[in-house]
Amino acid sequence: MSTLETGKKIVEKVTGWSRPDPNTLIDLIQDREPHAHLFKDDGIIPNHPNWPLILYRSCGSVSGER
Repeated sequence: MSTLETGKKIVEKVTGWSRPDPNTLIDLIQDREPHAHLFKDDGIIPNHPNWPLILYRSCGSVSGER
C-alpha cells in the first residue's frame, strides 16, 4: 500500500470521514434546476457569447442533512 493510501486510512480512522458508500451517496444527491448566466464582454476576461455559466445551487449535502 502506498504512503498516500496509508495516510488516507489513518485520516479516515481519526476523523471518521470517508467516501460514502453508493446507497448513502444517492441519498445525498438532490435534484436542482440549473441556473444559466451569460456575461457581457468586458474586454479583459474571455467569455464565449453562446456558452453560459451553469450553476447548480445546493446540489448535494456534505453533512448528510437535507
